[in-house]
Amino acid sequence: MPELERILQKITLVILDMDGVIYRGNRPIEGAARAVAFLRGLGKKVVFLTNNSENSRAYYVQKLRRMEIPVGEKDVITSGQIAADYIRRRDPQAKVFVIGGEGLVEEISSAGLRLVPPEKAAYLVVGIDQSLTYEKLKDGLRALLSGAKFIATNLDRVYPTEHGFLPGAGAIVAALERSSGRRPDVVIGKPSPHMILYVLRSLRTKPGETVIIGDQIETDIKAGKRTGLFTILVLSGVATEEDVRKIKGTKNAPDCVLGSLAEVVR
Repeated sequence: MPELERILQKITLVILDMDGVIYRGNRPIEGAARAVAFLRGLGKKVVFLTNNSENSRAYYVQKLRRMEIPVGEKDVITSGQIAADYIRRRDPQAKVFVIGGEGLVEEISSAGLRLVPPEKAAYLVVGIDQSLTYEKLKDGLRALLSGAKFIATNLDRVYPTEHGFLPGAGAIVAALERSSGRRPDVVIGKPSPHMILYVLRSLRTKPGETVIIGDQIETDIKAGKRTGLFTILVLSGVATEEDVRKIKGTKNAPDCVLGSLAEVVR
């Protein structure tokens, strides 16, 4: 694979999506751990980046370690973490109402931001929430109608699991958009550049020295293209060969397409 070899020669940092690249749900994708070890053996820095804000960084560290991928919290970056950082930089005393999982709530609290009832919130932060109820949607609408800024961790339609696709955070955001008549003021996750720029700034790495490897054209590949990274699409998650054919020759076509991360080794 001449294109893959060319990319690996030029880069120092590998940004790996997780859902659909490293695992599907709780089932590791064959060869992913070996591929991570191979990239590290080449001297590449590897970080794990996910739009999924449901869980904490500590959770993902343990999950990856169970899959025989040794990592620390500094190697994992979530959209919830970046959302908290985004708000804290602008308003360190911000009052926030959250629709999302425990990981998102933890990131908001750890950033020193105040969790408040919806009618008192200056910010509504919305992520994936597998415990979503009508009451939560009602509270989210109340926050928006009270003037809260609308922050979405990501707009993923679905995410892959070992049992097939499940609704993503975008489905929840869409319900609030429809009921409030408002679109998010800010979208943190891919394809928005916020997460990529955070990684580049934190690791002091240039776009031309970085590759992103992901399973979705609409998020991972578009994010990479928007920020000047090399892009590798794997077909082990959401994207299909038909999706690749549709974008061939367009600005969103990935630099390289692999069946799975395992092919990096070959």
